[in-house]
Amino acid sequence: MPESKNLLSLDRRALKEYLRQLNEKDFRVDQILNWLWDKSENNIENFSNIPKSLRNLLKEEFYIERIKLETAQHSADGSIKFLFSLLDGEKVESVYIPDGERKTVCVSSQVGCALGCLFCATGKLGFKRNLKFYEIAELVRFIRDYVKERITNVVFMGMGEPFLNYDEVIRASRLFNDNHTFKIGARKITLSTSGIIPGIYRLAEEKEQFKLAVSLNSAIQSKREYLMPIAKKYNLTDLRKAIMYYFTRKRRWVTFEYIQIPRLNDGDEDIKALEAFIEDIPCKINLIPYNPVPGAPFRAPTEDEIKKFHSKLLKFKYTVTLRKSRGRDIKGACGQLAYLKSKE
Repeated sequence: MPESKNLLSLDRRALKEYLRQLNEKDFRVDQILNWLWDKSENNIENFSNIPKSLRNLLKEEFYIERIKLETAQHSADGSIKFLFSLLDGEKVESVYIPDGERKTVCVSSQVGCALGCLFCATGKLGFKRNLKFYEIAELVRFIRDYVKERITNVVFMGMGEPFLNYDEVIRASRLFNDNHTFKIGARKITLSTSGIIPGIYRLAEEKEQFKLAVSLNSAIQSKREYLMPIAKKYNLTDLRKAIMYYFTRKRRWVTFEYIQIPRLNDGDEDIKALEAFIEDIPCKINLIPYNPVPGAPFRAPTEDEIKKFHSKLLKFKYTVTLRKSRGRDIKGACGQLAYLKSKE
């Protein structure tokens, strides 16, 4: 008898294929996905609109096992940082960010990260493994049920580089977009990359209108390489070509994330280089004041430094927004996610 599998590991396509082998109608796929992801049901026997004969077959071949909450840290600003334990014991973090009607979950795509960006705590962990699509989906499902709010937006800006786990990230994004599960609009799902060029080209060809965000942080090649070693492999010239291709295919504005690190990437030469880089790319620039990370050689910008840099960027022809730092008091802000194991 084949070894049983976690039913969560079947996405829409796999579930449809399985049920067709049983000569079941395709609408059963919608029903099962709804029980798993909308109703969060853990007992196959309780799939009440599924015939008992099919439920019995499902129970023979599948089980349902979900991620477990380790800790939930509540910030004074309403955001919550969650630490989850995966089925193999690995740990991963995710953040809930409420903002009026907008309820966002910042999800991780990997356990750790191999890229080693100097401003990011996750990179100090090194890379352990990719998350499966259903593990990513579990982050959002659990948080939705925990806060008892409909999640309106998902951003892949947590631990890991989404485009180094491309297939699973897209499968998770499609599950979020499904009308029988999370019902999150494709344009409310943002994939953020440090500049993995092959992933940008692949995203440009997807049928869904998922949004692209690029962590830029400097438009000067030498500075970007210092901050983000991956820039040595994927340089700014090639990155720009890929972003332009994405725009021509999707006709969707790109978001550039720019972490302000005082006296490193916020001078006049940086502004000039940034303006030249974005010249004819329809985009939004998201300015993010650097959040301190233990062991990093940087400090946070002062309010005056943020104001001066922001005011200069406002002269650009495209939209520039200053991102409010959320969850800083619980180390849940941008760049701060890292599960640090205590030494035994």
